[in-house]
Amino acid sequence: MFSRDRKSEMEIDVMLDEPWTSDSCTKVVMELIKYILYQKQQIPLTYEALERFQNTTDRNAVSFKALSSTLKNIEDHLSSQFFLKGCDMKEVAIILGATILSPKFYIGIDLPSYVLNSKQHKEYQHSSRKPLLKLMRSMFECDEFQKAMNAPLNMTNMFIMLKKSDNNSVSDFFLPKPQYVPPIQTAGCFKIKLCQSDQVEMQCNCRTLVKVYHDSCKTYLENEDDVQYTQYNNSTQSSYRWYQSKQIIKGFKFYL
Repeated sequence: MFSRDRKSEMEIDVMLDEPWTSDSCTKVVMELIKYILYQKQQIPLTYEALERFQNTTDRNAVSFKALSSTLKNIEDHLSSQFFLKGCDMKEVAIILGATILSPKFYIGIDLPSYVLNSKQHKEYQHSSRKPLLKLMRSMFECDEFQKAMNAPLNMTNMFIMLKKSDNNSVSDFFLPKPQYVPPIQTAGCFKIKLCQSDQVEMQCNCRTLVKVYHDSCKTYLENEDDVQYTQYNNSTQSSYRWYQSKQIIKGFKFYL
């Protein structure tokens, strides 16, 4: 499903059939980053194809290793945000442009209302493959999104930003940008809303179930062995702030 509101921001709704884990959420965001890098001509081949060159000694291998290192660092720090006490993640933004204030292409990703803790849930029980396929299908069905993806774009920077409510006074990797306001009038501006129905059932054989809602109020059940630590989203809209990744993702052209 997709729609355009009166502020000219295209919304793409993705209805999830099952709860996400923090690992699957991180992986889907990273796969979307790689997809955008290729589709917007920031890398010469798909990321998977470029991996075949990583063991060579030419200039392409050096460029890919730099890109790969940056993506791995961003992935690790993005994943860590789910486990910070008092940190409530609401949105991830992927921005292409010279600066965050002059975007050529913008995608905001609204995260689901709750995300399962991957320290307690197993990857084989909650794979990222199915939600990634649903996301890709929703994007392919949106003609305006495909038109924007196919529009050529010169080499530029990619910025990753988080909108979160964070009680931690210091952020080592995601730096606060309290004055930042996302664009809504840019032609290449999209919002992907990852939605979970209240009717979604937990079908899980993981030993300990931990359902992580955004924030820090824990509820303990009677059976401590099977307890679900439930974190309720008590953050107000005004408490969310934007944070920018320290590292900027830079693509490269293929050298013969």
